[in-house]
Amino acid sequence: MRTTLDLPDDILRRAKIAAVERGSSLRQLVTDALRREIEGNAPSARRRMIGPPITLSSDAPLRTLSPDAIKRLDAESVAEADVVRAHAADR
Repeated sequence: MRTTLDLPDDILRRAKIAAVERGSSLRQLVTDALRREIEGNAPSARRRMIGPPITLSSDAPLRTLSPDAIKRLDAESVAEADVVRAHAADR
Protein backbone atom coordinates (compact mmCIF):
# COMPACT_ATOMS: atom_id res chain seq x y z
CA MET A 1 0.00 0.00 0.00
CA ARG A 2 1.30 3.45 -0.84
CA THR A 3 1.36 6.26 1.68
CA THR A 4 3.02 9.62 2.07
CA LEU A 5 5.01 10.62 5.12
CA ASP A 6 6.20 14.10 6.01
CA LEU A 7 9.55 13.57 7.73
CA PRO A 8 12.11 16.07 9.00
CA ASP A 9 14.95 16.48 6.50
CA ASP A 10 17.64 15.29 8.91
CA ILE A 11 15.70 12.11 9.79
CA LEU A 12 15.10 11.27 6.14
CA ARG A 13 18.76 11.89 5.30
CA ARG A 14 19.94 9.67 8.16
CA ALA A 15 17.42 6.97 7.22
CA LYS A 16 18.65 6.94 3.62
CA ILE A 17 22.25 6.65 4.80
CA ALA A 18 21.34 3.82 7.18
CA ALA A 19 19.52 1.97 4.40
CA VAL A 20 22.51 2.25 2.07
CA GLU A 21 24.89 1.09 4.81
CA ARG A 22 22.69 -1.96 5.42
CA GLY A 23 22.38 -2.73 1.73
CA SER A 24 18.65 -2.20 2.02
CA SER A 25 16.03 0.09 0.57
CA LEU A 26 14.50 2.97 2.49
CA ARG A 27 11.16 1.18 2.20
CA GLN A 28 12.57 -1.94 3.88
CA LEU A 29 14.25 0.09 6.61
CA VAL A 30 10.99 1.87 7.46
CA THR A 31 9.01 -1.38 7.29
CA ASP A 32 11.43 -3.13 9.65
CA ALA A 33 11.46 -0.21 12.09
CA LEU A 34 7.67 -0.01 12.17
CA ARG A 35 7.37 -3.76 12.62
CA ARG A 36 9.78 -3.69 15.60
CA GLU A 37 7.88 -0.76 17.14
CA ILE A 38 4.47 -2.34 16.69
CA GLU A 39 5.58 -5.73 17.98
CA GLY A 40 7.23 -4.14 21.00
CA ASN A 41 10.74 -5.23 20.04
CA ALA A 42 12.08 -1.73 19.49
CA PRO A 43 15.14 -0.97 21.58
CA SER A 44 14.45 1.30 24.50
CA ALA A 45 14.94 4.96 23.65
CA ARG A 46 16.88 5.46 26.87
CA ARG A 47 18.97 2.94 28.69
CA ARG A 48 20.50 3.53 32.06
CA MET A 49 24.26 3.70 31.84
CA ILE A 50 25.88 1.38 34.38
CA GLY A 51 29.45 2.50 33.93
CA PRO A 52 31.38 5.09 31.97
CA PRO A 53 31.18 4.59 28.19
CA ILE A 54 34.98 4.85 27.94
CA THR A 55 37.91 4.72 30.33
CA LEU A 56 40.56 7.40 29.96
CA SER A 57 44.12 7.18 31.15
CA SER A 58 45.12 9.78 33.71
CA ASP A 59 47.17 11.73 31.15
CA ALA A 60 44.59 11.67 28.33
CA PRO A 61 44.17 15.12 26.67
CA LEU A 62 40.40 14.65 26.75
CA ARG A 63 40.44 14.97 30.56
CA THR A 64 41.37 18.66 30.25
CA LEU A 65 38.39 19.55 28.03
CA SER A 66 35.16 20.98 29.36
CA PRO A 67 31.92 19.07 28.76
CA ASP A 68 30.86 21.74 26.24
CA ALA A 69 34.10 21.35 24.31
CA ILE A 70 33.65 17.58 24.22
CA LYS A 71 30.06 17.96 22.96
CA ARG A 72 31.26 20.37 20.25
CA LEU A 73 33.99 17.93 19.12
CA ASP A 74 31.49 15.08 19.08
CA ALA A 75 29.00 17.09 17.01
CA GLU A 76 31.77 17.99 14.56
CA SER A 77 32.80 14.35 14.16
CA VAL A 78 29.18 13.29 13.59
CA ALA A 79 28.76 16.01 10.96
CA GLU A 80 31.98 14.92 9.22
CA ALA A 81 30.84 11.28 9.22
CA ASP A 82 27.49 12.30 7.71
CA VAL A 83 29.27 14.14 4.91
CA VAL A 84 31.49 11.11 4.20
CA ARG A 85 28.45 8.80 4.11
CA ALA A 86 26.54 11.18 1.87
CA HIS A 87 29.43 11.36 -0.57
CA ALA A 88 29.74 7.57 -0.53
CA ALA A 89 26.01 7.20 -1.22
CA ASP A 90 26.28 9.57 -4.20
CA ARG A 91 28.89 7.40 -5.90
